[in-house]
Amino acid sequence: MEQVKIILAESAYADLEDIENYISEDSPLIARRFINKIFDRIDQLYKYPLSGKFVPEVQDRSIRELLLNKYRIIYQVVDENNINIIRIVHGSRLLDIEI
Repeated sequence: MEQVKIILAESAYADLEDIENYISEDSPLIARRFINKIFDRIDQLYKYPLSGKFVPEVQDRSIRELLLNKYRIIYQVVDENNINIIRIVHGSRLLDIEI
């Protein structure tokens, strides 16, 4: 079995930067720890790529999400060996994704 490849889209990188900047206003240390937790959560996809639930806002069943606190890690299962992280957004925000 081939190793799963996970790619972060530019939109996901921008989301991470926004999250870190926002939390850093209160504590840069807590911000860095939270970003690390996000990456830890994403790492679970190497073993369990289908572990996320389907995203209710989209009809495409290849789009799934993992939850971490109030944040949604939105990803697409391209095939059994390739996953694209599309967005990382707070659950209170409207979901805006392009596939």
